[in-house]
Amino acid sequence: MKKAWIVSFIRFPMLMIVLLIFSVLFMVMGWDFQFPFLSDISPIYFTIVNALCFILLRHLLIKEGRSLKELTGFQRDLFWKDVLFGFLWLLVLYIPFLIAIIITMLIMFGPDFYLHFQTTFAGDITFSRPQWLLWLSAFVSLIFPFLNAPIEELMYRGYAQPIFLKVFQKAAPAIIIPSLGFALQHIMLAPSWQGGVVYFAAFFLWGIGSGIIYYKQKRLFPLIVCHFIVNIAFSIAPIIFLIKG
Repeated sequence: MKKAWIVSFIRFPMLMIVLLIFSVLFMVMGWDFQFPFLSDISPIYFTIVNALCFILLRHLLIKEGRSLKELTGFQRDLFWKDVLFGFLWLLVLYIPFLIAIIITMLIMFGPDFYLHFQTTFAGDITFSRPQWLLWLSAFVSLIFPFLNAPIEELMYRGYAQPIFLKVFQKAAPAIIIPSLGFALQHIMLAPSWQGGVVYFAAFFLWGIGSGIIYYKQKRLFPLIVCHFIVNIAFSIAPIIFLIKG
């Protein structure tokens, strides 16, 4: 069970360490920064952590006599069916995700919560960045979904959840524990502490929903497809903004 705990929560400290390194580099270069809110280069530091997590997960699976392909549950004959399920789960998971955002912002800001979208999702401080760094982050974001979606689903749902289920013999803790780790790491995408709170609540419910789906369907690949669709939608945005100036 120790491995399941590590896999569930290791991404948060890894992201913190990488962000600290970036903050030191920014300080040396004389660039403005607000640790840990460096969301404009989040594709870069998330991709670094994803690569490290891929190595870790592959190492664990090899020691256990398993493979990444086995864990994904990919079956060629079910590919298009899994894709359709991916779109279905996207619709299903988006509802509690959106509700969590609205309720959390309502609690934090009151009835006028809609006036605080800028603070929550963009931050109050705009830092100037070298153009090459913004383009680098934008292009890294294009490969980001291909690594992030499978790695996160493999870690939280595919690897950790079944172990917790086997140990606790109950679905609730098996789903909740990895979902906490899943939500915690998404704080590192926020541009402000308010955004961090909202992200935690929203992604926790997303994690719970994904965990329930995996527990019931017992297939991970449709959730990877769903996660990929979400990631690719967010990854295209930086390129569009840069092209439009």
